[in-house]
Amino acid sequence: MKIWNLSLLCFLVAMFFYSCKKDTEIDGNVQLSIQYKVDNSLLLADTFAYQSPAGYQYKITKLEYFISNIQLKDISGKLQQLDTVFYVNALQSSTNSIVLPNIPTGKYTDLYFSIGLDSLHNISNSLSGSVEMENMAWPDMMGGGYHFLKLEGKYLNNGKEEGFAIHLGKNKNLVNVHLARTIEVMVNTNTTFPLTMNINEWLKNPETYDFVLDGSYSMSSDAAMHKLQKNGSDVFY
Repeated sequence: MKIWNLSLLCFLVAMFFYSCKKDTEIDGNVQLSIQYKVDNSLLLADTFAYQSPAGYQYKITKLEYFISNIQLKDISGKLQQLDTVFYVNALQSSTNSIVLPNIPTGKYTDLYFSIGLDSLHNISNSLSGSVEMENMAWPDMMGGGYHFLKLEGKYLNNGKEEGFAIHLGKNKNLVNVHLARTIEVMVNTNTTFPLTMNINEWLKNPETYDFVLDGSYSMSSDAAMHKLQKNGSDVFY
């Protein structure tokens, strides 16, 4: 009888601590919902509808990039960090909704993330061998790793249609983004965090990127990629 009572007591104590843990560690999800604009116009692919800051009419045929090192800061200053790399393709709607699971409930005031991969992940063949990952590979002869950004299309140069491939890579060109915005994560709920990328911001602020003067193919030019890296910190709002 005493043994039964001791077992019951241990069971009740265990359930008490389990209940307390569940009450204080209930999670929700944060869903990053991404849309794309060129200044005030929504992105329409493969359409000469946009004016670059340097004055060229252009269209976009490809926009792919990585988001990584995501962190949410709560009102106490504590950071929730996700060690996950997300591939995003502006022209594939399924990749523009990113779910961050198991975020502790509460209020958050800041979102941090990187466009690209940090040095621990930016290593050739370190990501899964999907077609998308293989296509994002940075040539080994140029340092290896992965493209952080592929922005491609065509522009009009004195009426002549020419191509551009704005590619960004290499560890020193990682783009870090910080958005100060309050969100509240609720129990067992998807809390939507809307994000908008202004594509023209890659081409301005603080540097104006000129397809002719800076180069319409950026990946072989450290100077061109440095401009893009500086511009990238505020492409999202």
